[in-house]
Amino acid sequence: MKKEALFVSFSGGRTSAYMCWWLLNNKADEYNFIFVFANTGQEHEKTLEFVNECDKRFGLNLVWIEAVVHHGERIGSTHKIVSFETASRKGEPFEEVIKKYGIPNQDYPHCNRELKLNPIFSYKRSLEFKSNHKMAVGIRVDEIDRIGPKAKEHGCIHPLIKQRPITKPEIVHWWTFQSFDLGISEEEGNCVTCWKKSIRKLMTIAKRTPEQFNFFRRMESQYSTAGAGNDPRVFFRGHNSVDDIFEEAKKPFKEFNEELPELQLRMLDPIDFSNGCSDSCEAA
Repeated sequence: MKKEALFVSFSGGRTSAYMCWWLLNNKADEYNFIFVFANTGQEHEKTLEFVNECDKRFGLNLVWIEAVVHHGERIGSTHKIVSFETASRKGEPFEEVIKKYGIPNQDYPHCNRELKLNPIFSYKRSLEFKSNHKMAVGIRVDEIDRIGPKAKEHGCIHPLIKQRPITKPEIVHWWTFQSFDLGISEEEGNCVTCWKKSIRKLMTIAKRTPEQFNFFRRMESQYSTAGAGNDPRVFFRGHNSVDDIFEEAKKPFKEFNEELPELQLRMLDPIDFSNGCSDSCEAA
């Protein structure tokens, strides 16, 4: 029987890495896999190293892609193929998206669309598959509310919900038995200063590794009025700028502790409200 082609979106985190491993070990008789990682240029360096390690150890034959932005044209981002060695590390694709569409935030959440979704769809079309050809996305059974309203339209399937239901604690436990791991703390996540993070996480990063905000600070300085409309934009919820986060971080506050579940933190303090870093940028 001819095997079906299945695209697999590898976001760079532990859950999607486990999904890649599980699919290879349990569904290789059903599918020919095409593993894809879309790099924004603002991923943590350890994320890129982890993705590269997974590729080598699991045998993914991973395709690394980045967004190509078309300024002055009414078309979304397409893609180019890169590698671990040539992948952008200074936010180059992200900056091009900001130049055209403006600073992304809670009101303008176009970064996932232009840095992840559209480049992946473009890569699919380059192989003569339709944009909505079936694609596996790493969403766990305990985060089923993350499935986007266009998931079916995009051809997304969720193996870790229907075929191998698994939760975050189970994923973390599985990785303790592996010989390598992601190696970054939860508040950092893959995109270190993502606007989806809680204010507490952002304040904690500002206090511990302030240099992580250098790119976002420059973006707010150079492109605050780029994109639709003329109102100046900033990145973070509550209309907070990078400087606002730093000012808040100067005050006494309880730093983020990954041992305390974020849901419990939300019940204690509104600065912890967010969809969480678990609401990562994936093609869902």
